[in-house]
Amino acid sequence: MSDIRVRTARAHEHERVAAVTVEGFRSRNSAPRPERLALLRDTPGRAAAGDLLVAVHEPNGTLIGTASLLRPGTAYARLALHDEAELRLLAVLPEHRGRGAGGALLTEGIERARSWGMRALVLDTGRDNVVSQRVYHRLGFVRQYAREERENRHRPLKTAVFSHDLGRRRA
Repeated sequence: MSDIRVRTARAHEHERVAAVTVEGFRSRNSAPRPERLALLRDTPGRAAAGDLLVAVHEPNGTLIGTASLLRPGTAYARLALHDEAELRLLAVLPEHRGRGAGGALLTEGIERARSWGMRALVLDTGRDNVVSQRVYHRLGFVRQYAREERENRHRPLKTAVFSHDLGRRRA
């Protein structure tokens, strides 16, 4: 993981970040619906709703992954309560998976959410996405079964909801 650095995406990189997001999700779902594709491509909107993170492979500076760290109450946050940040749209290019980029994005998301004074970081994933769920458990996320029923009842496909306790809220 020492050759992966996580930072905030720069405005001139938004188009590339959108391409990384689409490619990361397309490898799992070959035909995203048009509204899902619009979400994956809206990097300026996600950046405005919190922090658009990128994983960069050093020393060449190639963008290999991304995640959106969202503030509660913003347009793209769908799970976060008033004292929680939400991490969405974590995507790593297929050829870079299994090398720590996803874990690095999650770890940075945890630290930034903590610096915002949030009580917890929440996220969701497909119930059958066991690879990602193993990473979440390894990093201290706990599955929130009750929130799956309440938070996702409007969706035809249920997701697995996880939260990470960030400790005491900052004053």
